[in-house]
Amino acid sequence: DRERLPQKLWGIYQHHKVNRTHPLMQGLNSSFVVPHARNNTMSRDLLEQAGCVTLIESEHKDTHIATSPDGFRFILTQGHVEYDTHSLLKEYKREVRNYFEGTREDYPPLLENYFQPQAAAILEEHQKHVIEAMKTPNAPLPEFPELLIEQRLFNNWRDSAKSFIGNWIGLVYQTTHMDRHKQYMDHITRDDPLKM
Repeated sequence: DRERLPQKLWGIYQHHKVNRTHPLMQGLNSSFVVPHARNNTMSRDLLEQAGCVTLIESEHKDTHIATSPDGFRFILTQGHVEYDTHSLLKEYKREVRNYFEGTREDYPPLLENYFQPQAAAILEEHQKHVIEAMKTPNAPLPEFPELLIEQRLFNNWRDSAKSFIGNWIGLVYQTTHMDRHKQYMDHITRDDPLKM
């Protein structure tokens, strides 16, 4: 079972490889960053008790990526390697709207390690406008400064994400049978598809 975090883990965080020899880790730096936006976690201990193999661990000492015991059939991830540069910004914008509309109790905190100081200052100013607008009945939500913020964002996880996804797709291609009714090629061992 996933464990509820005391507060949402939301931002860009440092990670490191735990299993350096697994084929999914080829070409990844030893240390890299990954976006997260989640309220729950699964500890490395819990995953490994279930037989999962931890490949990458976060700075918070929880598993970012693990596989099923066979090393490949299931790949579990807690971060968002698929996020583009603006994905977290869009989530933040949504949460500001939720606060303004009353479906969120508190104003969303700035994401960790995502906004540069100038972008953070722009968003803090926007927060003042939102709170001020809420004092006037039927006032519209002030326009979110998305264009100003977008040009101040930096994607420092893309290369690691491309390496991981490329490795995964490559392994799927190398092991999957052409007959869609068969999972693996005939020479692949089902319980050890990567011959590890």
